[in-house]
Amino acid sequence: MERKTKTTRIVAQFLTASAVLFAAGGAFAQTAGTPPAAGGMPGPKAGYQMGPGGHGHGHGMWMMRELDTDHDGTISKAEVDAWFNSVDTNHDGKLDKSELEAHRKAMMEKFRSEMEAAFDAKFKAADKNGDGALTRDEFKAGFPRLASRFDQLDANHDGKVTQDEMRAGMQKMHQQRMQQRGKQAPVPSDKGA
Repeated sequence: MERKTKTTRIVAQFLTASAVLFAAGGAFAQTAGTPPAAGGMPGPKAGYQMGPGGHGHGHGMWMMRELDTDHDGTISKAEVDAWFNSVDTNHDGKLDKSELEAHRKAMMEKFRSEMEAAFDAKFKAADKNGDGALTRDEFKAGFPRLASRFDQLDANHDGKVTQDEMRAGMQKMHQQRMQQRGKQAPVPSDKGA
């Protein structure tokens, strides 16, 4: 009984940590050179809903995607056990930091790859004339939430946005947001101590 309780506690802790990790998924995708979901990009798989601002607030959706292997809309003990066993690579009945870290890295890479594929597909669908770049009209139709940033993303000012320009521009915007957040953070004071 003790092992079952310990396993349940470990799984619950990991799922909580994973939910936090995937809450930052949009930010990770941006720093990995991928535009955020806020730009109108679909989530990694059909039906996956990114939350407000595209930062992966759909924690329950992520857990369902990973754990609900029979896709019945519920997570059974057998599915949790199968997941646990897949993460427990040394098969000792425990999840240690290295196993959890290896699983986290694999999931982040999978997430990044799915986001990259979704972006590529969305860009290709928007590129109506197939020239590898989006005109202002193609961009507005394909990425309506980013339409106001067309000139900012068109780095060489040729009236078109390529995938590379879009990735670089989105990464730059993300870095600027992170810097701005850092400037807004209150600085601890040692006065009055």
